[in-house]
Amino acid sequence: MKKLYFCFCFLLLALMLFVGLRSLTDEDAVFSESENRKLASKPDFSLSSMLHGEWFEDYLSYYNDTFPNRESLLESNRTLNGFYQFTALAGEDDVQIVIDFQSNAAHGGEALSSEPPASSSEDAPDSSEPSETSESVPEPTEPDAPAEDLGQALLVGNRAMDVPTMDTGVLKTYAQAVNDIADALGNNVRTFCIDVPNAAAFYAPKDYRTGIHDQQDIIETCYDQLNSNVISVDAYPVLARHTDEYIYFRTDHHWTQLGAYYAYTAFCETAGLQAESLDKFETGSYSNFVGSMYTYLSSYPQASILAEEPDTLHYYRPFVDLNTTYYTDATLSAGYAIGTICFIEDYVSNKYLTYLGGDHPVTVIETNVDGPVCLVIKESYGNAFAPWLTSHYSKVILIDPREFNRDGMPSLDLVEFARQQNVSDCIILNYPIMLSSSYYADWLGRLVD
Repeated sequence: MKKLYFCFCFLLLALMLFVGLRSLTDEDAVFSESENRKLASKPDFSLSSMLHGEWFEDYLSYYNDTFPNRESLLESNRTLNGFYQFTALAGEDDVQIVIDFQSNAAHGGEALSSEPPASSSEDAPDSSEPSETSESVPEPTEPDAPAEDLGQALLVGNRAMDVPTMDTGVLKTYAQAVNDIADALGNNVRTFCIDVPNAAAFYAPKDYRTGIHDQQDIIETCYDQLNSNVISVDAYPVLARHTDEYIYFRTDHHWTQLGAYYAYTAFCETAGLQAESLDKFETGSYSNFVGSMYTYLSSYPQASILAEEPDTLHYYRPFVDLNTTYYTDATLSAGYAIGTICFIEDYVSNKYLTYLGGDHPVTVIETNVDGPVCLVIKESYGNAFAPWLTSHYSKVILIDPREFNRDGMPSLDLVEFARQQNVSDCIILNYPIMLSSSYYADWLGRLVD
C-alpha cells in the first residue's frame, strides 16, 4: 500500500513539474478562438505593483489565460457539459446563470481596441435595402425556435440577445442627467435624446419583451421625465417596421449600421433635416463576424450555433470628404488618425470596430460640409450611428462618458468643451441596458456636475 501511495505521489509531483516546465518554455497564446477574445499578457514587474498586490492579480490572470493546453481543456469541458446539456436549443425550463450583462455593460465592459484599424478602401456589394414604411407599428411575431434563458442572455435559435429590465429609479436618474446636460448647455444648443431598443425588443419571445422587459415602455418612461428643452426622438416605430431586415446582429449585442440608419432617419425628421438615401453611399462587407454575445456564452455548448452561423457586417461609407481623429482626453492635444469606416484585418474578431475603430474618450469627424457642429454623447451603439451624421454637419464630435470624471480617468467640463467647439446640436444616444445602469447614469451626470 505504501508503495502504491509512493508511486501515486511521485506521478503527481512529476506531472506538476512537467506542467511547470511546460509553462516556462511554451509560447504564450495571444488570442482565444473559442472565447473570441484577447488573452492577458505577462505583466511587467515593479516593486510598487507587487506591494499593492496588483502584480499578483495580473500575473494570475496571465497564467489562467496561458495555461498549457488551455484551449484543449476548455473544449473538453464543453464536451463534458454536453452530456447534461444535450441540445443547443434546450427548453425554456432549462435555466443557467452565465453573466449579468447589465452589470458588465455598466462597468464599460464592451470590447475596445488598443490599436485602431486604419481606414479601409475595400468595396463589396451590400444587398440591404430599406423596405416601404408604414404608419402602424407591427406587433413582433413569436419566434419559431424555443428560447433558452442564460441569465441576462437569451438564446433563440441562432440569435443571442441581452434582455433589459425596467428600473424606474435608475431611469429617473438617467433622465435627470439628460435634463441637467440640456440645462447646462443652454438654449443656444439643441439637446436631443435618442433611446433605441435592442434586438430583444423584436425577436425575443413575448415574456422577454413585455411587462418589465417592454423596451418601448422603458423608453417612453424615460421620455416622460424629460424637460421641455430636451427633444426626444422616437426611433422605436421605424425600427419595428424593418424587423424583416438585417438591423441587428445575431451573435453580437449591437445593431447593424442599417439599423442605425433607420434611427438616423427618425432623428432627421425630428431635427428638420433631409435624410440621405442609402443608394448614395459606397458599401462593403466583412463576413464571419462572431460578436460579443458569443464571447459571453462561448463556454456553453448552446453557443456553438452562433459560431457555426456567424454574422456578416455591412458598412456604408460617407460620401463627403472627412478626417477622423480620436483623442485620449478632452484637451484634444494628442490625436490619432483613424477611419470613420475602418479597415478590419481577418484576424480581428470584433468586426464592430469597423465603425470608428471602437470606443474612444473623444472622436472628432471633420467634414467639408458647410453646416453646424454636432456633439454626440454615447456608448458603442453610437459608433454605427455617427457616420450617417457626416452629411449634415461640418464637425461631429463623439464623447464616451465612461471615459471621464471617474476612477482616475481624465476630467471633462462638457459645457466649456461645447463652448470651445461651438456646438449647436447635442445628441445623447443610448440603448436600454445603459438606461438601466445606475453607473452609466451617474457618469453621464458627472459631465456637467
